[in-house]
Amino acid sequence: MVKLILCIIISLIMTLSLVACGKDGYNPEPFDETGSSECETSWEAVENIKVGWNLGNTLDSCGDWLFQSPPEAYETAWGNPLTTKDMIAAVKDAGFNAVRVPVTWNDHFDDNGVIDEAWFDRVQEVVDYVMSLDMYCILNMHHDAGSDGWIRASTANYAENGDTYAKIWEQIADRFKDYGEKLIFESINEILDENSNWNSPSQDAIEGLSLYVQRFVDTIRAGEGYNKTRNLVLMTYAGSAGDALSNFVMPEDTVKDHLIIEIHNYDPVDFCWRDSWLTSTSFWGSDADIAEMDAYFADTYSRAQQFDAPLIIGEWGSEGKDDNDKDRARHASYFVKKAQECGFAVFWWDCGHFALIDRENSKVAHPEIVQAIMESAGVSTEQE
Repeated sequence: MVKLILCIIISLIMTLSLVACGKDGYNPEPFDETGSSECETSWEAVENIKVGWNLGNTLDSCGDWLFQSPPEAYETAWGNPLTTKDMIAAVKDAGFNAVRVPVTWNDHFDDNGVIDEAWFDRVQEVVDYVMSLDMYCILNMHHDAGSDGWIRASTANYAENGDTYAKIWEQIADRFKDYGEKLIFESINEILDENSNWNSPSQDAIEGLSLYVQRFVDTIRAGEGYNKTRNLVLMTYAGSAGDALSNFVMPEDTVKDHLIIEIHNYDPVDFCWRDSWLTSTSFWGSDADIAEMDAYFADTYSRAQQFDAPLIIGEWGSEGKDDNDKDRARHASYFVKKAQECGFAVFWWDCGHFALIDRENSKVAHPEIVQAIMESAGVSTEQE
């Protein structure tokens, strides 16, 4: 009888240990209600994130042809392999200390807003890869917004979908409540209005976005554990600077200094993109190029001063073309230098022709560009 009781106790202990540990060995520490587990401030987090990397076109992949497919089909649908811990380790070894994990939740929750368990498990597994390597991780809602998204920057859309949006975030917050300060949640990616307008937002778009942002903050803060003080990232309309940044409305929060503003930048478009409305160029570094970047950062820094919150550039980068790694490295080096001067953290968008990491072989694919980024960020690392 005693042996039976001991066996039961040991079995329970092992089971609880497995539950406490995330997949791949990440072991989150339960929140300490005495306050000793309060997360670092948003200012400290942005300062500590030297340079980040996006797991692009992976868990954010979507499409009607994928509906009800298993998680791995979504994850690989846009041309990338299944994510592995070795892959994320290669990102860390390259010098990046933060990973933004874009996730599209559409197709993965039912009519009641309940997230599919298999999908949720896979998202958690990838987050655990990042967290187990002691890296910062930003988890978001991605193509749930944008030109094909169900979430739009309008008061009418919020009235229709605000409760579902909150339901998704309630589940995310609960699933990750014991994950510490290096896990950061991001409200929504590149939200657009009902007309998919990428230019300056209308008053209704500003109000609609504000409703979603406030609901996001309120929902996370109503959660348990680290969610009470977790740092939260809030994106401007379309992820833009300029008027979108000036018109952004900061939400109310129950704690001070735990909000971060996010914008994106792919300028100049004729250099950073292979295809755009401008004539493509493989070259960057002229006096005009430098002056344009100087003006962008000066304007963005000036507009950001109205907010009592730090800022990150959650996506940036350039596509490779005509074997132009030297120009891409020059552009990247100067971009990071200007961002550092402004106190902005930056996250390279990585997939396809943007990719700096060879994900199949878990190694750096463009060492000259990575080295330029890390040198400007003040990160010491050796590249092959």
